Amino acid sequence: MARAVSVSLQKGGVGKTTVAINLADALAARGNDVLLVDLDQQGNATEGVGRKDLYETEEPHVGDLLTDDDPVDVREIIHDRGEFDLIPAHVDLDDIEDRIRNSTFGVLWVRRRIIEPLLGEEYDYIVIDSPPSLGPLSDASLIGAGNVIVPLLMSEPSVSGFERMVEQQIRPIRKEVDLGILAIVPNDLSGNNEEKRIIDDLESSPFEQYLPSFARSERFGESPGPGLRHRIAFSRAWRDGETLREYDPNSDMLDRLDKLAQVVENGGTDA
Repeated sequence: MARAVSVSLQKGGVGKTTVAINLADALAARGNDVLLVDLDQQGNATEGVGRKDLYETEEPHVGDLLTDDDPVDVREIIHDRGEFDLIPAHVDLDDIEDRIRNSTFGVLWVRRRIIEPLLGEEYDYIVIDSPPSLGPLSDASLIGAGNVIVPLLMSEPSVSGFERMVEQQIRPIRKEVDLGILAIVPNDLSGNNEEKRIIDDLESSPFEQYLPSFARSERFGESPGPGLRHRIAFSRAWRDGETLREYDPNSDMLDRLDKLAQVVENGGTDA
């Protein structure tokens, strides 16, 4: 079934944008029609797929869609990016967040003006790169998608950010609308003891059900180990405006990304 998903965490520097870009690519590689939506004020996903030129465009942009005043049609701001399409971020996204904050129905704009007109009609999957902080734009992303994937570094600050997100954002939103956690994705792992301890802790917590099979502690005895591993190709691909598949078609992480795409297609992990 068609599905939208927000890639989100209330903390920057966890690889959220890398996961969003390469999840969109993995879903497209599986034969799906996919739209990547960049709602992060920094525009990293837009730059990471080679469309930095759109970040300050004077043409219709996402800011003209998320407004009380005669919004543009969403199709006017969609750009072809090859295997998948893109709604780029814009330099005005901070102002847009203020609009959402000050409008009675602002947190519903992403759902009503992006997700509902496109999902199932023109796209099988919509992947949203969400802002890395608590706020109305992040809320709108989660409410709009109805599903979330959480990238986590295996560090205490990252896990604490997730716990705050659950308490301050996910649970309050769930009182009003459905919001499912599709997966927690341990990211940028290198194989140290702290990573193993934190994965062990997650496996002993109520969040254990959200860990995909490729992210389990049992894989520490295997190569390449659990989760999405640290690979310089991820950052080099972003630098060159390419997906990992485009930059390094032989990367051993493409299989992990394909499994993450299957999680999205299935609506949850295989736990």
